[in-house]
Amino acid sequence: MPRRLGQHFLRAAAVERLLAVIDPRADEAFLEIGPGTGALTLPLAARAREVAAVELDARLADRLRQRAPRNARIVTGDALEVDLASLVGAGGRLVGNLPYYVSSPLLRRILELRGHVRDVHVMLQDEVARRVAAAPGSRDYGILSVLYALWAEVDIPLRFPPGAFAPPPKVHSAVLRARFRAQPRAEVPDLAAFERLVRTAFTRRRRTLENNLQDSYPNLKEYLRLLNIEGRRRAETLSVVEFARLTQALQDSR
Repeated sequence: MPRRLGQHFLRAAAVERLLAVIDPRADEAFLEIGPGTGALTLPLAARAREVAAVELDARLADRLRQRAPRNARIVTGDALEVDLASLVGAGGRLVGNLPYYVSSPLLRRILELRGHVRDVHVMLQDEVARRVAAAPGSRDYGILSVLYALWAEVDIPLRFPPGAFAPPPKVHSAVLRARFRAQPRAEVPDLAAFERLVRTAFTRRRRTLENNLQDSYPNLKEYLRLLNIEGRRRAETLSVVEFARLTQALQDSR
């Protein structure tokens, strides 16, 4: 079996557990990232209305295309560059076994599909899944935690040991589930400003919120006081609502 680009393929028993969690319906359309040999693609196509699968490895894509049923479309391309929204209609669902070495940029790309796909079930390195699903106050809590908390209900319904894959990776894996909300968890009129503040706040995790932000935001202390946010706190303790309130206050001050 070819294994390029850091690919690890899910075994049949693990696929059945994953399908039980995804619970595909006959009238649903799916977008899949990283189908590999089709271990998930083929049984998913048997249960759903249609599947569009994006595979970077041209050899794997060609082999899967020869085996795929008529309702499965195999697209050769990079999921970081392909127009993903064009491959599945509004209200579709997204699944995938994400290559671990590009999981963070793919997670950011997937977040751009909010409002277009209903939910996400993706296989990740367990450490990365924990970071996305982490709650405030956890040492795993970070930028992706905040961004996903703004737009989705996130949890980890399944974990897999290395032996669930062929060949086995050196790390444990987990399924990250994100169900997008109809409305964001907090009001964010300027999303770019919100993301900029969150990134700046986490610049140096061991530094306080005030130390990380003071060079970028004038009158920071005043607005922290007005919002009753202690400047000595670290970014990892702030909820998405607190980040949103702080962003709005600092934007209004400009």
